[in-house]
Amino acid sequence: MVTPDFFKQRPNRERALGGFWGGLVRFAPLLIVMGVIVYGSLYPFVFHDAGSLTDAIASLAGTWDHPPQSRGDMLANLLFYVPLGFAVTQAFGRAGAKSSAAIMAFALGAAFSLCLELLQFYESGRFSALSDVYLNSAGTALGAALACMAGERRLNLSWPLEGAAVFARILLLAWLAWRLFPYVPTVDLHKYWYSLQPLFHDPGNALGEICRDTILWLSVICLARIGFSPKNLAGFLLPAILCFFAAKIVIIGQYVGLPDVAGAVLALALYLSVRRWFDAAIVPMAFLFLALVVHTRIMPLQWAPEPKPFQWIPFFSFLHGSLQFNIIAFWQKFYLYGALLLLLVKAGMRLSVAVAVEGAVLLAASVAQIFLLGRSAEITDALMALILGLVYWGLRRWLPAPAPA
Repeated sequence: MVTPDFFKQRPNRERALGGFWGGLVRFAPLLIVMGVIVYGSLYPFVFHDAGSLTDAIASLAGTWDHPPQSRGDMLANLLFYVPLGFAVTQAFGRAGAKSSAAIMAFALGAAFSLCLELLQFYESGRFSALSDVYLNSAGTALGAALACMAGERRLNLSWPLEGAAVFARILLLAWLAWRLFPYVPTVDLHKYWYSLQPLFHDPGNALGEICRDTILWLSVICLARIGFSPKNLAGFLLPAILCFFAAKIVIIGQYVGLPDVAGAVLALALYLSVRRWFDAAIVPMAFLFLALVVHTRIMPLQWAPEPKPFQWIPFFSFLHGSLQFNIIAFWQKFYLYGALLLLLVKAGMRLSVAVAVEGAVLLAASVAQIFLLGRSAEITDALMALILGLVYWGLRRWLPAPAPA
C-alpha cells in the first residue's frame, strides 16, 4: 500500500538507482517528448535562406492576431505540448515543489515553442504563427497541471503508484483520446438522435465487429483492473461505461453502434464471471489481443497490383496524411501496442521478450503491407513498440512495486 511518505522517499530511490541510471530514468521521458516535438515540428528538415533572424521575428510577430487554421490544427497544437508540461514537471518537481516545477514547465514550453516557430520560418513547407505558440503554451500548462494533480497525496493514496499501474492509466487515457476524438460536445438534440440511430438501423458485419469490440473492451477492463485498486472495480465499471457512451452521444462526429454496445456488455459479463481467476485469465487475454492487433494491421486482405516500397522514415504517414486521421491513428496505435505490451508482461513474459515479440510481429505485419492495397508499409509501428517499451521500463524503474508486507 502506498503511504503518504511515498514522495519523500523518491530521492532515496534515485540514489538507489545510481547517479547515471537515476538521471537517465528521470530525464528520459522529457528528452523523448522534446525529440518527438522537434521531429514533428521541423520534418522533413528542408531549410532554406528565408532572411535574417530579425525577418523571422517580424514575420512571426505579424501573425499575433491570426486564428488557428482549423479546429483540428487548434486541438493538435494544444495536445501536442501536454506531454512536455507533464514531463518537465515530473522531472524537476520534488516533494512540496511541484508548483515551482509547473512554472518552469510553462516557461520552458513557451520558449521551446517560440524557438521552433522561428525555425519554421526557414523550413520549406512550414508556416509559423503565434497562435501555435499560444496553444502550445496552454498545452504545456495543462500538462503541468496534470502532473501536479498526480502528485497530490489524496489521489496517490487511492491509485496504485507502481509502474505498471501508471502505464495502464496512461493507456486508458489514450483509449479515450482514440475513441472520443474530436472531443467537442454539442447541444443539438437532433445530433443526439442521429448518434443513436446506428444502434437500431446499421448493425453492419455484426458478429465480427462484436467479437472485435468485446476483445477491446476486455482489454480496457484488464487495464482498469491493473491501473486502479480492484476493490470496488466491479461497481465502478458500469457507470464508467455508461459515461463513455453518453460522451459519444454528445460529441460531434461520434455515434453509438450495436457492436460497440454489445461488446461492452459481453466484456463486462465475462469479467464478472472470471474476476476471481483474473490472473489466470490474463494469459488467454494477451494472446487474443495479439491476434486482434495482427488482424487490425493486415485486414482486409486486398492485394495491391504491385508491391510498394518499404518506408524507413519514422512516422512518415503521420506527417503526410490528414491531420484528423493522423490523430486518431496515433492514439489507436498507442493504445493497441501499449496494451498488448502490458498484457504480455502480465501474462508472464519478461519486458525485453515482450518488446521483442511485439516489435517482430509488427515489423512482419508492416512488411506484409508492401503487398496490400491502401496500407502504409513503414518502420513506424515497430518503432512505436520499442518506444512504449522504453516508457514502460522507465516507469517500472522510477516507480517500483512496493515490497510485499
